[in-house]
Amino acid sequence: MRTTERPAEHPAATPPDQPRPPGAVARAWIAIGLIPVFFFIAMGVGEGLTSLLGYPVGGAAPAWVTVVTDLAATVTVLLPCLAAVFFGRRANKAGDRRGLLPAVLGTGAGLGWLILTIVSEVGNPLR
Repeated sequence: MRTTERPAEHPAATPPDQPRPPGAVARAWIAIGLIPVFFFIAMGVGEGLTSLLGYPVGGAAPAWVTVVTDLAATVTVLLPCLAAVFFGRRANKAGDRRGLLPAVLGTGAGLGWLILTIVSEVGNPLR
């Protein structure tokens, strides 16, 4: 067993070069937890905008109405996804590898939403 006269000089006792940002990992996981909540909010935003513009929900609407409502819903859902990626990467850059998983999950959820939205809207006229 190795003992030292001054424990502060031991490599394990020295602080890291860059301090970890406080709470970046926690903020990333909170953003991941908010994705389902924002999913339901986005559904309300999309259907609410459709109704506000005077068209029946799920009925035939002009293409511009579909684009506007889909963009509003997509922006709503992507907010927590982007927050998870932002805070997860911030933690990872500071040396805390625990930020990788929420960053990957946020990226996957955001890309999944975009792909499903595009496929469903392109597929609607093809039916």
